Amino acid sequence: MAALLDKFEKLPDRIERPQTFMEIAGYPHYENVCSNFLRFFFEPKGSHGLGSLFLDALMDLVSIADGEEGLGANVSIEREVVTKANNRIDILIKSDSHAVLIENKIFAAVANPFKDYAEYLDSLKNESGDLYEDENKIKILLTLYPSREGSDCGFRNLTHADFASAIRSALGHHVSKVDTRYLTLMLDFLNTLESLRGGTRMNQGFVKLLAERSDEVEKFLVGIKQVRDEARGKVQKLEALIDVKDYKNVRQIPWQPNPNHSMRHFLQHQVPIDEESYVVVEPVISPSGWEIRLFYRVSRKAQNRLELERLLNENEIPPENDPFIHPKRFAYDHEDLESIASVVQQELSRTTMVVQRIADKLSASAS
Repeated sequence: MAALLDKFEKLPDRIERPQTFMEIAGYPHYENVCSNFLRFFFEPKGSHGLGSLFLDALMDLVSIADGEEGLGANVSIEREVVTKANNRIDILIKSDSHAVLIENKIFAAVANPFKDYAEYLDSLKNESGDLYEDENKIKILLTLYPSREGSDCGFRNLTHADFASAIRSALGHHVSKVDTRYLTLMLDFLNTLESLRGGTRMNQGFVKLLAERSDEVEKFLVGIKQVRDEARGKVQKLEALIDVKDYKNVRQIPWQPNPNHSMRHFLQHQVPIDEESYVVVEPVISPSGWEIRLFYRVSRKAQNRLELERLLNENEIPPENDPFIHPKRFAYDHEDLESIASVVQQELSRTTMVVQRIADKLSASAS
């Protein structure tokens, strides 16, 4: 097992991908946001300066010659087009000769009224008042993953990844006239589409090692779970030994697993200073053993915040980012949990007195 851990230690880290602007803004999964971007970039005479890039890429994927030229003249792009049955078509592209209907899907299930969409497309007429030729009516389902939904109504499925790849391939013919601000926005949009599907970002050496040593890894993971479960049990037993009713206003926060799945388990006790500020006395267990931490959390909204922090520091209660670690430590397999509880209780007694003293000083200075 030691040799296995040595190999893990030597492997490169997971391949990290920078967040896109859309991900930072919290909009990567919103279909309407995605469709709005598509509508903007589909417009061949739009302010982005990319011309018919998006149309070229789309028409290439459905085997129609170059976008704006292949579609004919008088290209228009519409969003949220309402059918007679009051369903909404995500994007509708029309020209003198062609009509292209796009249903855009990100993570929502594909369960659309494809028949109604197809009937609407069949009823469309160009500016001359003529129905579009059947071969020039194109129905597209744009999805993250391949799908056969809508195929019985003539929908062709394209994936966002294939579309993004086609756009990148055609970019060189359009980049000379592009506004650099919109080029950055467009590339960020493509990166967002490509990252939504995910993919393999783990180091391949790491994946290979897992495959080669899967039995050992599984045993190791089982062992980790057993240690975590045992440590959790120890914390819960300690929790039962500490009666916070013995201390004024002390709150005991029930055991919770560490959000980062580390080997550390916490039992937090909060001694309130005001509604949002408090001092923490916190026993922690890990395979390295038990330690008892002491620190404060002061709200930025607290009255006399700077004075409060000064008084806490004077009484040897440090901030959360630099906690005091009690000199008394215990081994992981220390069975006398009452002795650990005793140290925690002593700290709670001392801390409650310190907090009361500080509160009295602040009250006196305020008056």
